[in-house]
Amino acid sequence: MRELTVSLLNINQAQLTIDVLNKLAWLPAETWSVQLILLDNGSDREQIQQLSDWFFANKERFSEVMWINASHNLGANGGRNIALKLAWGDSILILDNDVVLPDDPDWLDTLWQRMDNDVKIGIIGPMLVFNDYPNIVQGAGIGLTDRGRVGYLNRAKPVDQILPQLLTVVASPAACWLVRREAQQAVGLFADEFYPMQYWDVDFCVRLGQAGWKIVCDCSVRIKHIENVTTRNLKEHPYARVSARHGMRFREKWSHILPQIATITEEDIYWGPIPRDMA
Repeated sequence: MRELTVSLLNINQAQLTIDVLNKLAWLPAETWSVQLILLDNGSDREQIQQLSDWFFANKERFSEVMWINASHNLGANGGRNIALKLAWGDSILILDNDVVLPDDPDWLDTLWQRMDNDVKIGIIGPMLVFNDYPNIVQGAGIGLTDRGRVGYLNRAKPVDQILPQLLTVVASPAACWLVRREAQQAVGLFADEFYPMQYWDVDFCVRLGQAGWKIVCDCSVRIKHIENVTTRNLKEHPYARVSARHGMRFREKWSHILPQIATITEEDIYWGPIPRDMA
């Protein structure tokens, strides 16, 4: 039996969250013992009611369920930290609610088996593809420059140009992570300094790497990701401003090792329009 903890957050995106929950609810009970930790980060009353209706209708489909309603936004890092403190699974599946999971759970079987095969893997993630353009890579892991700039590897490239292999990377986007609980416990929780979003996941991966754990992207597993559904709607935390501030904080924190862990150059980074103009 595979013992899995799932961490899922919601802010005013109940239907997207329910779409993810519906896929998780169909994980075979004879294979998976699932602890579901659903945390709402201060949604409107109507949104909470929508989640409540789903929750009470489907809670028996999991080994254990915890539904936590926060009175305000605890942030991605704060919400995830609650799940880490409560987790009992051998691995923790961290999901954004704007991923579009496949109907068939083979994707999760594959990630779990890859982690089983290498005891030094701390995090394994899939290759993310764009929901509207599923044949285009959103990110196959994350690279860092020697100055700490972040780039999604192979972003905007055709999926069929990427070999279906394991890539060891500096970091992985936290839209979909399978985290070895032993590795997480070795380095602790997500850093409060990156509240409420941006760079908390990259910082955590760097900490894992420095402790001797591997971060891996399995390019044979492809998960659709809508991208920035929640973060672009947080009026009190403007996305661009938070990203710039936390980027500076991250670079200052890790400046002493960035030249040693850098894997990309400035020229490798692409944050332009999708699809990309290849002319």
